[in-house]
Amino acid sequence: MNRIPFNIRLVLPAQLTIMAIVVVPTVILLWLAHTDWQPTQNIPWFDAEFYWFWNFYDLWYDERFINSVFRTLFVVATCIAVELFLALGLALLFLDEWPWRKVAVSIIILPMMIIPVDAANAFFMLFNERGPINHLITVITGEVFEFSWLSHPTWAMVPIMLAEIWQWTPLMFLLVLTGLMNLPENQIRAAVGLGASPARIFFRVMLPLLVPVISIAVVIRAIETFKIFDPVYILTRGQPGGATETISMYMYNGAFVYFRMGYIAAAALLVLFVVVSVCLVLAKPLRKHG
Repeated sequence: MNRIPFNIRLVLPAQLTIMAIVVVPTVILLWLAHTDWQPTQNIPWFDAEFYWFWNFYDLWYDERFINSVFRTLFVVATCIAVELFLALGLALLFLDEWPWRKVAVSIIILPMMIIPVDAANAFFMLFNERGPINHLITVITGEVFEFSWLSHPTWAMVPIMLAEIWQWTPLMFLLVLTGLMNLPENQIRAAVGLGASPARIFFRVMLPLLVPVISIAVVIRAIETFKIFDPVYILTRGQPGGATETISMYMYNGAFVYFRMGYIAAAALLVLFVVVSVCLVLAKPLRKHG
């Protein structure tokens, strides 16, 4: 023990604890993914019969699982695109100094501080059949509007995505604003001196320099959005008819409603593969700028 350097001995307990927290559940997950274990079988999980790769085979033909994956990918793509567009616009607006700028920034980042369940509950009340959104449309159109947003198979996903966008655009805004504030000023000043328009300066100078920051922001939000659960659970529970069931909601139902732990463990491994693949694609600009 005395031969181990002091700095290694100092961090070794924490490293071993972290490894145990990560490795042990991963090993259990890998085992469960190859079994058909359920808590209702009244046997310990480690005594479950080895099921080989049948869970993965069944998932490949599970239409509900496939639909939930593609639905989640759609939510990720839509939310990130809208968040990035809003974040860029707000960041450019707050790039220069103006009165009450700090107060405005504090107000903008407030949604990020709210507990996701509370934010989702707020949107549940907003998009209720007799909620403020329908009332506002009634006032604007002059006709009674009582649309069931949360029970419509096509439109039920809209409040869910709006809740996600409203709460997490501030995070994207902070990342983009930080990147803009740290851009090299000499290139921007040179472009201004050459008479370039603000639009040309943004698209030809600022945006290319901002690509690494945008890539990091997109990867972070992609990982988080792929795990979207609170808005789905609070607003629709994945209904109507599974039209809003994301992958997190699918796994929740499979594990805690139908108790198919082994099957859902296999689904979790496949989802991990999908998330890693998507993030590797989104992180390509980082490798180019590395």
